Amino acid sequence: MTLLQLQYFQTLSQVLHYTRAAEELHISQPSLSYSISELEKELNVKLFQKENRKITLTVYGQQFLPYVEKSLALLDEGVGVLEQMAGSRPQVVQLGYFHSISASLIPALMEGFYREEDNQSIRFQFTEGPSFDIFNQVKAGQLDMAFGMHRDDWAESALIMRQPLYLAVPNDHPLAGRSSVTFDDFAREKQIVLDKPSSLRTQMDRIFAQRGVIPNVVFEVRECNAALQYVALKFGVSVLPQVPMMDSQRVEIIPISDQDREFVRTVYLSWARARPMSPAARTVRDFIVEHYATPN
Repeated sequence: MTLLQLQYFQTLSQVLHYTRAAEELHISQPSLSYSISELEKELNVKLFQKENRKITLTVYGQQFLPYVEKSLALLDEGVGVLEQMAGSRPQVVQLGYFHSISASLIPALMEGFYREEDNQSIRFQFTEGPSFDIFNQVKAGQLDMAFGMHRDDWAESALIMRQPLYLAVPNDHPLAGRSSVTFDDFAREKQIVLDKPSSLRTQMDRIFAQRGVIPNVVFEVRECNAALQYVALKFGVSVLPQVPMMDSQRVEIIPISDQDREFVRTVYLSWARARPMSPAARTVRDFIVEHYATPN
């Protein structure tokens, strides 16, 4: 099969009309029909079927289409990398991270990275979101790499840091002013938690289950700043990593004394194991691993 046949197949799959697909591809309709017919002969299956005057993908075509789309997208990505290397396009690295490291890690990383003269031509496109979401964006090829708490077989990961968790309480709460708290001190308080895709929610659910306590959840929220707002409004307490909004005067942050065992989150830098990296992305990854990675 040829690259043109795959491109023709993809376009026809999107348009599902030979005449319009041929116009979009700037070829004649007989040429398009011949190319698709030759591709079907080589694969020994029918990719399209006619229903009256309409065409649709067969089950074979439906199964084949995602692989073609991935292959063509990867080729386009390779062309972009070559253009970057040739200097005709800026070297852009797509880096994802979650909110609680946006102020503590990312600015320091950028300052150190650009301190090296060879890195001046590299630019970043940042994506901030929940750890689970950005991890999936790495898998989908939408990000070159990302900081998060998740790992999987398809990803390479380097341990970057262990992030302690704290108890956030309203500033007039009975626990406010304590130098530290234990799980038993807040286990039966009203809890404001992150929603279920969050790695922090999974961690907290596991801790409560291991201790045999059913948490009194009053709010489920998408991200840490929302949790802090509800804490400030005195709806409950929340276990959270350190984020910039914790400077609020209506919230007090208390270390959890047993955090070394359970109340710590492990942060990884992850990238797709099988996806080729651009030279710029490799430079960024190698810099982060060299300057920030810690032993497992």
